[in-house]
Amino acid sequence: MARKLLFAVDFSPYTEKLLGCAGELASYGLSEVILLHVVEDRGEVRSSAQALAEDIVAAEAELDDLAGQLEEQGIKVARAVRTGNPAQVIAGTAREEEADLIFVGGRGKGWLKRTILGGVSDMVLRLADRPVMIQHCRVGKGKGGDTCENVCENLFGNILVACDFSAYGDSIMPLLVNLAKTFCTPITLLHVQEGKEDGGYQIVDDYHKKQAKDKMERMQTLSYELGDFCKSVTIDIVNGSPPSAILAYANEIGASLIVLGAYGERGGEDAKLGRVAEKIINKSERPVLVLKTRE
Repeated sequence: MARKLLFAVDFSPYTEKLLGCAGELASYGLSEVILLHVVEDRGEVRSSAQALAEDIVAAEAELDDLAGQLEEQGIKVARAVRTGNPAQVIAGTAREEEADLIFVGGRGKGWLKRTILGGVSDMVLRLADRPVMIQHCRVGKGKGGDTCENVCENLFGNILVACDFSAYGDSIMPLLVNLAKTFCTPITLLHVQEGKEDGGYQIVDDYHKKQAKDKMERMQTLSYELGDFCKSVTIDIVNGSPPSAILAYANEIGASLIVLGAYGERGGEDAKLGRVAEKIINKSERPVLVLKTRE
């Protein structure tokens, strides 16, 4: 699924934990990683061009250290230090380098709130024209201080795919098929029938299932396609508020990864990340992969 990965790093304590995700991806065909660090040039904050140049040199040295860890695993690594608005630079660099996947850290708790990437991941998702994976961190207390407890724990062991079957959702179906072909792992296809906010979900009754018949049939068709590559495909439909229902369902099945197939704003352009997806990404402690197609 991802041969070339753009890995955005901010040199927080979280960064080295995230490197393990690249190692896991390498076992599924990842061959090249671009390590990107963006130095924010805020103009009024910089005392001189020399200060900016010093930041760039320091970043290049840190990237060399991180690259060495990946190269030891046989992964080809490119390094890039750029200046500007982090989200714009990340999305733009992914296009220029023709990366298959953008990988960034999401918001965490405690010291993670101070990282650059934690504040720009939402905007990267809005600007990107290709799949984006957000890995959140559950912060715990270790002997040396705060630790990240849930990074890349069997990332593709049990995948939950939440589909809204909008026009945009249909366009990412080839990506889902490729996902199943690549990982051949237990996959659950979930559709949430819009309902009231309840902090979870309910099994859909017969009346609502009849209303959702078309979407169920489409899910069944998709399950057959995925099943051509991996036999462990489950489909389900529940009733509730999509963000809370998807997160509750992920907790119940112990999903290792949540994949979002659209869930854009109702009545809006589904090609843009919607409020539902944003809520899931910001509240989930599990990694979230947002499938987006190139325009």
